Amino acid sequence: MMKNGKIALSSLERANIDTSNILIENKQTNIMNIIIPNSRLNDNTVIHSWYSPITNKLTMNFSENLPKELPQELQEKEVYLILDKFLPVNLEFLKSIKHKKVCLDVGHIRFFEHFTRQYILEFFKYANYVQLNDSVTNLLFERLDITNEAELFDLLDLDLLVLTKGKKGAIFFFKDKNGHIVSIFKKPEIVVNASDTSGAGDAFFSRVVKEYAYSTNIDEEFVNSTFNLASKASRDIITQIGSRKSI
Repeated sequence: MMKNGKIALSSLERANIDTSNILIENKQTNIMNIIIPNSRLNDNTVIHSWYSPITNKLTMNFSENLPKELPQELQEKEVYLILDKFLPVNLEFLKSIKHKKVCLDVGHIRFFEHFTRQYILEFFKYANYVQLNDSVTNLLFERLDITNEAELFDLLDLDLLVLTKGKKGAIFFFKDKNGHIVSIFKKPEIVVNASDTSGAGDAFFSRVVKEYAYSTNIDEEFVNSTFNLASKASRDIITQIGSRKSI
């Protein structure tokens, strides 16, 4: 168990919460997941962290020493790399791979607050899909010296940018067939009372990644369908205690 895990466990014990059923493993959490889409699967399960939202199985993970290149068996496969931190080791890995989709889930300012504008832009240039939330957007605007979401999307040259706004919904940015930037704001039709919001953003991100991986075109139809599915995934998470979907 790492230092932060021990602190969390101690806090639970001080609050007189039973921790006897908590599994303690002496290993670091992964810093990168590799997901291989399989169009024959029809699995709507959304589980984040160590699990693939597509296969509901453990992904390939590298906890400490990333390889200098993808394993040989993945070189020719359609691979989507999922990252949530701007670590230098991740950047070096991205520099060594080619023609793979990179999806970034930037959910906290600590992921990038210590990096320079040049470094952040260097990292983002490898991304295809990025998800941000309200808590990081303003600082990212300041760090990159921009003023609005459309400017951010244009600067990063992405396939898809999604800005989540909690119960208010989300904004999707993409380019139409003529290369014009399109933004679509989606508001959830169903709003539920949250028992625990932990993992809501991860569930939303995971579902969008799945739809992005399976789709050949990003347009209004894609946005409408994807938002509805991702919103449901988030609702399923926040109406229970804990950040992993109950099976």
